[in-house]
Amino acid sequence: MHRYFFDLDAGTWDAHDAIGVVLDDAGAAHAEAVQALRSCVLDLARSAGAVLAMNVRDETGRTLFRVSLAAQ
Repeated sequence: MHRYFFDLDAGTWDAHDAIGVVLDDAGAAHAEAVQALRSCVLDLARSAGAVLAMNVRDETGRTLFRVSLAAQ
């Protein structure tokens, strides 16, 4: 089990995750990031051209991957 951190990037608004979530592996962290972005998609859809992204970090602070959605 590892702790993963999910930093939200919504253009001019950012949220840095200082607490994190303990998950089995990076695959579970990816699924968590996708679900979190899906929950924000209605707000994103109201702003055409907006991009919402989430950087996922591990316990060492290294960014593992970035998941993003864009409204068009």
